[in-house]
Amino acid sequence: MPEGKILPFPNRMTPVSRVISVRLTTGCYRHLRLPSSATLEDLSDAILWAFGFANDHAHAFFLDNLAWSDKNSYFDIRMDVDERLRHTCDCKLDILLPKQRFKYVFDFGENWVFSCQLLREEEDCDDIELVRVCGEAPPQYDPSFP
Repeated sequence: MPEGKILPFPNRMTPVSRVISVRLTTGCYRHLRLPSSATLEDLSDAILWAFGFANDHAHAFFLDNLAWSDKNSYFDIRMDVDERLRHTCDCKLDILLPKQRFKYVFDFGENWVFSCQLLREEEDCDDIELVRVCGEAPPQYDPSFP
């Protein structure tokens, strides 16, 4: 390479959508595509919509893939009475790394734990899209479901 030649570097400033796999149980998952402007709060709303759950409880994301870990967690702003937590509404999805696995916990009483993974980045989109559906989601309020 000639001296002083600068190699091109991929432009990470180009907005990209993110396709995220969300699994509730074996054989029950959804793939969601979210625009570059989406936050973890938007992802929470999309997950609940995709599984047919009402958005009537608090939620949290654990980006180290360990539910209830304090290491890299983001909580619903309604949980932060002492203003000490990081909030899902303030965290954009660009914090996620390709193939990163993480947990989403919804309704802390029922403790719905979803396993998530960033599958890929694609050309940006305008709206949240349900890309793939596999399996029937259990009812949100089913006492027989673990």
